[in-house]
Amino acid sequence: MRHCTVEHSFFLAFIFACCPLDLGWSNFSVAASVCSNENERAKCCRLINAFIAVSVARYANSTGKLGVPAAFSEICLLSISETLQLYGIPSNAMVFCGLGTKILVSYPCEGRATVLEMLQSPNFSNVSENCKPPLSMESSCRKCVNSGIIYLRHLNGVRDNVTLSTCRNAAFVTLVNQGDSTSTIGIASCFFSVQGFNVQSGLSLQPPTPVASPSPPLAESPSRNVTAVVSKERHQLYHLKLIPTICIGIAAMAILLLVVMILLIRRKSRELKGSKAPSGLLLGMHSSNCPPPMFQRFTRKETKKATNNFTSEIGKGGFGTVYKAEFSNGLVVAVKRMHKSLEQGESDFYREMELLGRLHHRHLVSLKGFCTTRHERFLMYEYMENGSLRDHLHSSGKAPSWQRRIQIAIDVANALEYLHFYCDPPLCHRDIKPSNILLDANFRAKVADFGLADVSRGSSTGFDQVHADVHGTPGYVDPEYVVTRELTEKSDVYSYGVLLLELVSGRHAVEGNQNLVEWSRQRTAVAAGLPELVDPALGDSFDLEELQVVAAVAEWCTRSEGKARPSIKQVLVALYEGLDPVHRDFAGAVEGGGRSAAGGQGGKAAGGRSEVIPYSGDGRCLQSSSSTSRSYCSRSLLLESGGSPQSPPCGFSL
Repeated sequence: MRHCTVEHSFFLAFIFACCPLDLGWSNFSVAASVCSNENERAKCCRLINAFIAVSVARYANSTGKLGVPAAFSEICLLSISETLQLYGIPSNAMVFCGLGTKILVSYPCEGRATVLEMLQSPNFSNVSENCKPPLSMESSCRKCVNSGIIYLRHLNGVRDNVTLSTCRNAAFVTLVNQGDSTSTIGIASCFFSVQGFNVQSGLSLQPPTPVASPSPPLAESPSRNVTAVVSKERHQLYHLKLIPTICIGIAAMAILLLVVMILLIRRKSRELKGSKAPSGLLLGMHSSNCPPPMFQRFTRKETKKATNNFTSEIGKGGFGTVYKAEFSNGLVVAVKRMHKSLEQGESDFYREMELLGRLHHRHLVSLKGFCTTRHERFLMYEYMENGSLRDHLHSSGKAPSWQRRIQIAIDVANALEYLHFYCDPPLCHRDIKPSNILLDANFRAKVADFGLADVSRGSSTGFDQVHADVHGTPGYVDPEYVVTRELTEKSDVYSYGVLLLELVSGRHAVEGNQNLVEWSRQRTAVAAGLPELVDPALGDSFDLEELQVVAAVAEWCTRSEGKARPSIKQVLVALYEGLDPVHRDFAGAVEGGGRSAAGGQGGKAAGGRSEVIPYSGDGRCLQSSSSTSRSYCSRSLLLESGGSPQSPPCGFSL
């Protein structure tokens, strides 16, 4: 029994030391008597509220704040509850009065959190004038209360009783901190309509010193066994030593966790270095034959089981077969199995791991893990529930709506803007096409397959690389790149233009002996032929003015000479300006206020659209677009900075 009492005493000492509020000034004898009478519950609640409000006022005298910080609210409420019970106030009275829900320890009033802010609020000077002590006369008290009620009624947003009570308490704390400590009891008696609570004999209402907050007067507590263990002197010792001890403990724990993390990273790095990689392979900006350590490594046995012995095929690409995998821990991913017969397959495997380890954007497919054996390579991506854009454009199922196609176009443009402008060095995807555009459960588009992606190794302002071999998919490859073998970001812009035409028309990039660009130019040569571009599956469910904008942008992107094409940043400006003139100011921010040629070709969008397409640009709406600096696309940097250059969901309608 004594052991339990000692433990409880230490617990009380802890919570009293941690709460910056002090109730040691008060005499609870009247409150204990009133709260024991069920017929005087209202007066009991007013007394409890008055005691806490006076304690908050004393705290505000030292800090200027209208209550304790949010981090201390729970511990202070617990401290108050324990203190009130020690002095004989029943716990059911505190429940009835709403300690913690109606009676609080912090009084933020309509955005005002300090005494100074309350003093500067409109009409508070009238309250100060009418509440000058002494308020012992009934007439002077009534005048003070009436002025406080008028002030509260003029506050914007004060609609419910809890907010009204909080603002009343804030006004009380502010009034108390204008006068001296002797006026506190008089103002409290008037403000809360209570009589009979006063200061403990021998104590004053001066605020506690910053060194130590005095504890409730345990010497007069009804619990004598607690008094025997925790005296006033020992409480002061706890207060001086306990908080530094806690801080030291937290710091030691943080250092320990850091050491464990470093050891785990080193261990993982050693494991990954054991994986055989092609000699002399240059990955991105540095020579490294091991995959980045932030990815999870799977065994072939796990992968085989998750793919049901490699029978859950969901697609094929130029460098491998893709399977749906469900691991035992519930993780669902898409597994790309690299072709064994391709010499380039291993190179593409490490290249893609390197790039995806450095990239992080909401419209780029993220890499979840990998698996390597002596003869096989696997990459695990996030699983995209709605497959690829190609499946939806060129299948017999339900065709995507016009609004959904526009949204996909904007999502892909945002991904390319990130690759071209916010990576150092900039990246060129080189294989933008519908089969590499994947759709999640909400049909938001993400760009995939970075096996062909290239970086600038000689310049931070462009690509300008000469390649012996031309890579890409026929129909999407930049014709200038085919001739000059010189890769620039305008090569991706050309492929994006073809993708726009494919989104509008529902046709393949190459059909028969004619490519989609030539076919579209024949239709757009005359204005009357423009509707012929639209996918027959859409019928009349498209906006003609939006079609004009998209067609103009597609024509601009697919010009034969790269210098005549826009940057992907200009493409975004054109789409935002043309598709919704209301947001032209936002679109202008992308180019620093500039206007694009294509953007003006679209008229006002038709009214009464039934679907809202959220803008998927960078946070604060187009911040990334307006930035001129280039960010390093490294996962480690993103983790250290606690953020990313990705585009969070920031919404406006097109």
